[in-house]
Amino acid sequence: MTRIDHFNLRSFDLNLMLAFDALMQERSVTRAAACLHIRQPAMSHALSTLRLLLEDELFIRVGYQMEPTLKARELHGPIRELLSASQKLLLSRSNFDPATDERTFKIGLSIQSESQLVSELFADIAISAPGVKLLLSPTSKEQVYDALDGERIDLAIGYLPGGSGWHHRTQLFDLGAVCCFHPALLPFKSPIQLDQYQASRHAMISAKESLYGYMEEAIHDAGVAITPVLAAPSFLTLFATVTRAPLLTTVPSIVARRYAPMFGLETSPLPFAFPSFPVELIWHARSQEDGASQWLRDRVQACVKAMTAVP
Repeated sequence: MTRIDHFNLRSFDLNLMLAFDALMQERSVTRAAACLHIRQPAMSHALSTLRLLLEDELFIRVGYQMEPTLKARELHGPIRELLSASQKLLLSRSNFDPATDERTFKIGLSIQSESQLVSELFADIAISAPGVKLLLSPTSKEQVYDALDGERIDLAIGYLPGGSGWHHRTQLFDLGAVCCFHPALLPFKSPIQLDQYQASRHAMISAKESLYGYMEEAIHDAGVAITPVLAAPSFLTLFATVTRAPLLTTVPSIVARRYAPMFGLETSPLPFAFPSFPVELIWHARSQEDGASQWLRDRVQACVKAMTAVP
């Protein structure tokens, strides 16, 4: 990559390129000044400066118009390309078109949010944005902010407390929790009682070295004693197991609403107070005004709104 000589370039007013391009287009100081919405003396001064810096007359009066010199003609193509590229860059935020543009978004997901939201999101964009691809990776509150800062992910979704002032966020929904069981294997009716909940064996969602998983703090704070016998990072594993074994599983309400009926499972409110777990959409301040990133954030929020609507 060519090194930019910032020191020497700062002495060259880049607005002079606009003046040069206007003069090439209009072949008149008066009309070029009108094109740039400046007065004629200012345009004349710009032309004098260009002649001095480039060591060429650039424009010679022939009759009633100004004809470009050979050097001016040589410079015009590269300068025009530079101005066109600059304009495209400055307008890029409004130019993102999901119907035609291609973009791969890297999304970090906490385990509580992934299954249903991803299916809703991709169903939404698969047809309307065929060039958009999603690269998903698991994340946690210990990893997510370094990943955003290091541009390893574009945004994150989940219960991810922490962060700094340059990490923007908006709440999508509150996680909530219910318990699920197979009515042919456990003789419970909803709502189950606390003694039934505590006496049961449990399958827990977990992505760490703990049988209690993400419920650990909530169970401890509620003073509830349970016996977890299975911990897995996938809701599919939990639901499939609970259809075959007499276990209770405690999962996010939004997941149970969609998937528990598919496995023939009953749901019940928890027999104790469950704390708030806000699921948030989080992104770095650097992408706040990026058109493509803004579009994706809007789609995520629209999908969550549809997903959490009361049927």
